[in-house]
Amino acid sequence: MINIPDRALLNRRIPKAKFYEQIEVDSKLERKFIDEIDNIIWKYKLSQETTNLKPTKKVEEIQVFEISLKEKYISKEVLENIDRVIPYPILYILKYKDNIKLAIAYKERNKIDENKMVVHSYYQSEWIKEYELAVDILKGLSLEDVYDNLLRQLIPIENTLEDDIEKLIKLNEKQENLKKEIEKLEKKVKREKQFNRKVDLNIELQKKKKELEELLDKN
Repeated sequence: MINIPDRALLNRRIPKAKFYEQIEVDSKLERKFIDEIDNIIWKYKLSQETTNLKPTKKVEEIQVFEISLKEKYISKEVLENIDRVIPYPILYILKYKDNIKLAIAYKERNKIDENKMVVHSYYQSEWIKEYELAVDILKGLSLEDVYDNLLRQLIPIENTLEDDIEKLIKLNEKQENLKKEIEKLEKKVKREKQFNRKVDLNIELQKKKKELEELLDKN
């Protein structure tokens, strides 16, 4: 269940081609749209008129897109393409049969060209049954509050309303980057034959693991 008023409901089907034709994409990305997506529904438009919540310079509207998938997967590149075309935050309701998950990007307007969006990172829920969906969307006094609180609910870090959303995003990005570095180092340690080099790599690996542990303790 999603607490969105009926006046925000649109239920408009959008052809997939609308997105990959808006900007120049290669045939590989176009193929992903065709192979992965069954259909895209512009489900809701959250604006001052439909929610009575104030817009801000950062967040004027929020769109809700329902995407039915052909498999239980969607490429990050597909979502990024959609997010770059639409100059507002988008909450994705991803559906595969009777399974559902939510996803949203942390993005902002390009400082040089305000008609373009810079997509930083994605946050998403686990797959659940459609009848289990219960998300409190319209939390806050403004549409920016709504956006921030959607990010709070999906970011994999324990947080409260008092926590600064940008600091949470940066903390999560640091954690994810460290996890990637650790994974690479672990692979290097396994491959390395020279003893001295293996010792050096292990020292670096333990250092990175300690950094990650300290970051996780800040949650």
